[in-house]
Formats: sequence, C-alpha cells, structure tokens
Amino acid sequence: MNQKLQNIDISNLNELKADINNGAKFIMFNYRIGLGFVSLLRFSPAIFIKRENEVQKFKKKYNRLNLLFGPWFIFKGPFLTYNAYKINRDGGIDITKDIMVNLTQEDLLNKEVEIKKVHNIFSKVNASNKKTIIKAIKRTDLNIVPLKKVYLGLFVNVEEYEEPHYVIGITLRNDSELNIDHINLNLRKYFYKHVNFEILNLDSNSEISKKLIEQGELIYGI
Repeated sequence: MNQKLQNIDISNLNELKADINNGAKFIMFNYRIGLGFVSLLRFSPAIFIKRENEVQKFKKKYNRLNLLFGPWFIFKGPFLTYNAYKINRDGGIDITKDIMVNLTQEDLLNKEVEIKKVHNIFSKVNASNKKTIIKAIKRTDLNIVPLKKVYLGLFVNVEEYEEPHYVIGITLRNDSELNIDHINLNLRKYFYKHVNFEILNLDSNSEISKKLIEQGELIYGI
C-alpha cells in the first residue's frame, strides 16, 4: 500500500526524525462516501502535524467531506458517518510509527511511501464508547468469565472497503475457557448489531494480542 504525505516541507530525513522526536506526528483522517446501497470508507493522506493547532484545519476539512457525502447509504449511513466523525473528532489516527518504519530519503523527496511493514494496527477508542464498553464488561458474571485484565482497541488495519472494528482482549484468572458468548451478550445490551466486536484470549500470546496490549488500552484490572 502506498501512502501519500501531505503538509510537509522537510526534505531531509534526519531533520524529520528530529521533529518526530520533538512531538511532530503523521495523522490520517477518515470519511464516508454513501452511494445508495454502498458506503465507502476513505482516508486522507498521511498529514504531517508539527503544531497541535494545525489539527483543527484538517479535522474540519474531512468532517465536512464526511457530512456532505457520508449519510447517503440507505441502510445505516448516518451511523457510519457518525462513527467516522468520532474518529476525526478525537484527533484522527496516529500513523507516525507506520510511516517512519518504512520511510526512506527518496520517499520523503517524492512525498509518498510504500507501507511494507505495519506497526500500528490499533488506535484508542473514543471516550464515550469506551465508557459504554467498560459498563458492559462490568456486567460480566465472574463465575462464568473470571476476568483478570481486559484491553480495548479499535482495529484500523483493515482493507479499503472494510470497517474498523472493536477488539477486546481478555486474560483470565484461571485456565477455564473464555466464554465469548457471555461477553457478547452483555455488549449487545448497549450496542446495535451492526457494531462489530472481536474478542480475544490474550493468554494465546499471539502477535495481535501483543499489539493490542501495546497499542490499545487497559480498561479492567491492574
């Protein structure tokens, strides 16, 4: 996947790395295009943000596109449009590490980088949805699912036409089997069926489990 770079006037890779170390970042915003029976998820280029006040300009731009083109999906256009808005409202998706792990001096001059190695696959969940998910997790019967720790992240490493979805990773206090149906039952008391969740047993020690612990957020346990 090739990722275009925007809002950057630096031509020296070492200078760019110095700015990144001082807090600069690459942010990507999203928006929907509703076409009757199809809703397309689209992303901005990787926008270089050196000063925090620059975020507002791009946030407004992509929220306008989202509001203008997003709702016209017959089935759940307004819901998907609002989900895209919330990601932008919370600052977009930080893809700095993905850019920097792949970027070469030539890429910087061309303002386009091929993403061969993906680092960030999760972003943080917005505050309101996180609060609701925590509420659902707290309804868990610990005799059925003996929770020890719960991590939450929004999986954003999806294909062009796929929807980012929530991933909940759970570690248990004993060797019992993770009862995913029980967790889903509690989540559906707060979320519509079109909101997708993936529930993982973090004790599997898989690569995606490690990424969720690194890039997601601990919402239960210490």
